[in-house]
Formats: sequence, structure tokens, C-alpha cells
Amino acid sequence: METEYKYRLEDRAQIRQILNDPMLDPFVNRDNLEDIRMHAVYFDTQDQDLRKAGIAYRIRHENDRITATIKWDNRVDDGLHSREEFNLVINDERFAEDPDIKAFESSDAYDVLLRAAGDKKLVKLVEMEFVRQLIKVDTGRSMSALSFDDGVIHGENGDSVILEMEVEWYHGDEDDFREVATSIAEKFDLKPENASKLQRGFAQDVSEIGESY
Repeated sequence: METEYKYRLEDRAQIRQILNDPMLDPFVNRDNLEDIRMHAVYFDTQDQDLRKAGIAYRIRHENDRITATIKWDNRVDDGLHSREEFNLVINDERFAEDPDIKAFESSDAYDVLLRAAGDKKLVKLVEMEFVRQLIKVDTGRSMSALSFDDGVIHGENGDSVILEMEVEWYHGDEDDFREVATSIAEKFDLKPENASKLQRGFAQDVSEIGESY
């Protein structure tokens, strides 16, 4: 299960403002700030069976690491995204270019994929490139990841900008994690982002965005 808050940023200057804010001083080690170059490709059948079933199949290059991810059963409430997720490290770049569902046979994700898409071939639909700045937030009661994504989505209807903050719960007290995220959002007047990056890659405008993925 993945649980995270998403918020829109108005400009890049907010990233540095938030990262340097004294409210984070007791909870972060800024020397451990990571810069991760992300290149993500989302796959589906030609008939978009996965999309219709609310499933996302992603291959993502994270610096030198390649990960295949399946997400499904997404729930969204005022910027808080909760969904089932399964990740698989990929060592074969050929698979990253031409993936199938068989790699997930030993996971719960396989049955989800099989019901939705069967043995249909998967094709590239949406692609995105962005840089993620990530730092761990440890309050002593909860551990979470505070990250900032800056880049572009190459979607069905053209390109769109990625500029957002995420706070992902790792472990510990969930109420404490929620307080961390909402405290940052309130201080900087950030607006919740109820749409995933993949949804934004498909939508022509925000009115088309539902609650899948």
C-alpha cells in the first residue's frame, strides 16, 4: 500500500523555501538530500484495458535503477492518495522497452493485470521526465519522504508541466505523518493535487480527471 499527499507548487522558488524552512530543522538532515533523475513510461494495451480498470503499469528509470510498478485500487481525498502498489527491480533493459505481465506472476498484481488485460500486448502510452529532490523526514513518531518533482509529461494531448510536492508515508504513526504534510501545506498555502501524473497525461483539461490510477 502506498499512502502519500500531493500538492501543486506555483513556482520553483517554493522548493528551496520549503526545504530551508526552520520548521524542518529537527526532523531532516539536509546533507542527505537526494537528486534523482526520473524517466517514466506508462504502458497499456492498445484498447487501454488497464486504464479502464484503474490500473497503472509503469517502467521507471531512477538514475541507474530500473523499476517496474503496478498501481491499482486508488482512493483520493483532498490530496491524500492511497493505493495498492507492487514494485519489481528490473535488470534487463530489453524488458523495460517491451514489458509484459508475466514478470509479476509471483505477486498479487498478476491476477489484477490478468483480469484486466489477459495476454494482450502492452504499448507505450504516456512518458514523463523529471528531477526529484527527496529528503527523509523523521519526527521520532513517523518516517516519511518529502519530495519535489520538476519536469514534463509527454501526454496524449501534448506536453504539460510537472511541479509538485509529495509527502509519502514510510512507517510509524499515520496521524503524525498527516500532520507533517498538512503543516507544510498550510504554511505555504499549497493546493491539494487530486490527479496523478498519469491522469494529467491523458486529460485535455482538469475537468476530465476522475479518481482512478
